[in-house]
Amino acid sequence: MPATTAPTPSPDVARTAWDASAWVQPHRVHRSVYTDPAVFALEQERIFQRAWVYVGHDSELPAPGDHILAHMGTQEIVLVRQTDGGLAAFENRCSHRGARLVVQPQGHARQFTCAYHAWSFQLDGQWQAMPLPQGYAANPATAQRGLTRIRQVQSYRGFIFASHSEQAPPLVDFLGGLASALDNMVDRSPSGRLVLTGGKLRMRYQGNWKLFMENAVDLVHPMFVHGGAVAVARQHPEWAAHDGVTGQTTQMLLANGLKLSEWDGVELHAHAGGHVYMGGFYRGGVIAPARVDPVFEAYTSALTERHGPEKTQAVLAVDRFNNLIWPNLSVNSRFQTVRMVQPLGVDQTLVTSYCFAMEGAPPEMHALSLRFLNTASSPGSLVASDDLEIFERCQQGLTEGLNDWIDTSRGLGGDQSQSPSHWQAPGTSELPIRHQLQAWLQWMRTP
Repeated sequence: MPATTAPTPSPDVARTAWDASAWVQPHRVHRSVYTDPAVFALEQERIFQRAWVYVGHDSELPAPGDHILAHMGTQEIVLVRQTDGGLAAFENRCSHRGARLVVQPQGHARQFTCAYHAWSFQLDGQWQAMPLPQGYAANPATAQRGLTRIRQVQSYRGFIFASHSEQAPPLVDFLGGLASALDNMVDRSPSGRLVLTGGKLRMRYQGNWKLFMENAVDLVHPMFVHGGAVAVARQHPEWAAHDGVTGQTTQMLLANGLKLSEWDGVELHAHAGGHVYMGGFYRGGVIAPARVDPVFEAYTSALTERHGPEKTQAVLAVDRFNNLIWPNLSVNSRFQTVRMVQPLGVDQTLVTSYCFAMEGAPPEMHALSLRFLNTASSPGSLVASDDLEIFERCQQGLTEGLNDWIDTSRGLGGDQSQSPSHWQAPGTSELPIRHQLQAWLQWMRTP
């Protein structure tokens, strides 16, 4: 039987109404969701301009006037600390002729001045001054000359999100069950404060942004995609006992080599809104040595001073991996690392990764986070390079052909409802992929 082809939306039709369920069904998804430029353009409007999108961290903006460049999908914005300590964001384009206003990734300013015609703006984006004001039409209101503000900017425990929509739910409601991932990361700091430090790593691949988010909790692929690197680690298991990069890399590769039956024992969890996470899978002291470690003892002692022994034990007992806050953030609380996914085009994606230092913790703890980040998320990572190669193969394969459908049925029917907003499945299920696509469908259906 020939494959059933869903109608491809034209740009005009896509902006009005179309039956999104023709693209996403319970057991499969149409390839247009990953390859059609019109669908991609609609995602920018209906998802990245309305959902809460992660844009930065409080520690990047410690003082009034500090600002960074960030993105909401393809749109570049300026996020700035206000004189009263609050946050504001606006489109990075001058309201006169549209030139980019800020070009450096981060900086400090008392005002913003456009390099083209020297229009200047206050930190909150309001128009301030211009040369030759008598030469401009007197009718436009001053407010109309200001920068285009992002309607909502909120911080949850230091993690900053933005939304263009005044109807967006409160941020804490949007985060739902995955607020706990951010809670756990902050609670692991002896001072309750995280500081972004160590630089940022960037990887660009030729594939759709959803491929990265879906793969992060696909537990069938590791033993195949990363099989070569795992095989080398198995030949030299003694390397895992080494200190530094060699030991940590070997430990991570060995952990990726679990059998499918073992992966099935790693629980998958899905929460309302497309947010998902997997249970931890490092065993036998992997990454954190099983032997008595004076650094870790000093760290737990400092944490106990803040929390007390009972809560400290509860905080450190949380063992989860790749907490995905949909649509664009992956959090590893245990290692104080995050990955931001930025769609550049229907087949172009940028992944930015960085880690935090826990204020009040021994510096060796931050060194551990840096090594984890480089092992898992740097352009030189064996794990990351394997994944990016697969993403590009998927994009190439989906671009054309007679079979229009992608199967997402693995584990279908085996999901267990823990509550009206929480589902659980064995590790080899495709529950997280189906769940993310259902969130995609909900946003895309709403004009």
